[in-house]
Amino acid sequence: MKEIIQSPKQFNLQHGQFDSLDDWTPYKTDEQPLILARRASPGTLMPSQELRGVGVMRQLPPERFESTNSQRYMRDIIARTGISSASYDLDIDERMFSTLQLGRVAEGQRAPESELRYTSPEEFAARTDAYFAGAEVAGANRVTALKGGDRELAFDFRRKAGRHIGNAALSTLVYDMPGRMEHLHPVDVQLMVRERTLTLLGEVAEYAHDIGARPSVAQLVEPDSPVAVDIRRHAPRDVRRAYEATAKQFPRQRVA
Repeated sequence: MKEIIQSPKQFNLQHGQFDSLDDWTPYKTDEQPLILARRASPGTLMPSQELRGVGVMRQLPPERFESTNSQRYMRDIIARTGISSASYDLDIDERMFSTLQLGRVAEGQRAPESELRYTSPEEFAARTDAYFAGAEVAGANRVTALKGGDRELAFDFRRKAGRHIGNAALSTLVYDMPGRMEHLHPVDVQLMVRERTLTLLGEVAEYAHDIGARPSVAQLVEPDSPVAVDIRRHAPRDVRRAYEATAKQFPRQRVA
């Protein structure tokens, strides 16, 4: 087998990766303000939910919590819902796959003259947050384009949002690696990152089986969705309280 000399930086997410999983669809409502809001802006419900869900994820990075158990629980929620939603948003592209960025923990080549660089925890966290920020901007522009009737532009922003969400998910997945890998060569570090990413794809399917539906970012702002119910039932107490408080900051859109 040919030796890998360049640290992996990208990951090709195959389109249709999670097509076999049962999709979750927003529940119907009998609340008149919500009915009016949905009728006023057809086609924006799921994109708006996803946008609000990104806001929730951005405020709940794993590092916010003290215990390793809580950190890993939040990591799994963000990574699983994020990569699943990214796949859905990017599946509209006619290509067979979309290229995402692996969590960039280290860089370098297996060559004498190669500079070896390791990302600090602070730099890594800032990069992850930048992905979330990009997802929020693209998501907001997508909703605006849909409200304006420009579906082609909306598709473009959907792709951009999906790519940012996917990058944020893959970065969050390895939040705990920066600052701890300096004893390994960057190529070996990034191979570990890629292996974690491949494992994540299988975890999404297992999680979907456990909660009864394909996980998605949009579900984070719907209290009766499979993901939200699972968090209330199984999350560590500090995660559950932080999640519920954060979700309240992103209320449903209503028409007075």
